[in-house]
Amino acid sequence: MKKQYKDFYKLCLGWFIILSTYLLIVFTVIFGGFKSVKNVLGILLLVFPYTVGALYYLFYCKGKRKTFYALGFFVPSITEKIIIYLLSAYIYDINPLYITSVMQRIVDEGSHIRQGIDGVRIYYPYFFSFFSWGYVFGGLLISIIMTIFLVRAQNSVDL
Repeated sequence: MKKQYKDFYKLCLGWFIILSTYLLIVFTVIFGGFKSVKNVLGILLLVFPYTVGALYYLFYCKGKRKTFYALGFFVPSITEKIIIYLLSAYIYDINPLYITSVMQRIVDEGSHIRQGIDGVRIYYPYFFSFFSWGYVFGGLLISIIMTIFLVRAQNSVDL
């Protein structure tokens, strides 16, 4: 197996670990009945998946370049935020080009949900009401911090 593909597979496994941790937290909240802890859910989703991903990259992806670690954190972070945004724009029946309207509807827990998707009405407004500008910029900041941490840890300590 070529080294390029091996690095790509390690990167994909890191993304899968971050996604799995993210989904584990969301489903724990959904099935655990913790609807009232919106801010805690947002903080957990900002910190915990990327910390688990950082541990994977730290122990199993030694000696990689800065761009490897940056891709390892920025791709899932940006993808998650785009998916939540576009899904919210669809569910709240707002044109995705109206960014402030979509973000305001998410924060307000959506008073108008598109007709025909009644099963979503129960859960969606509660579980994504943490999504705000603070969450977007916080996710990017966590990605930067984790990348810097991994680069410095790889440079200073040989694990």
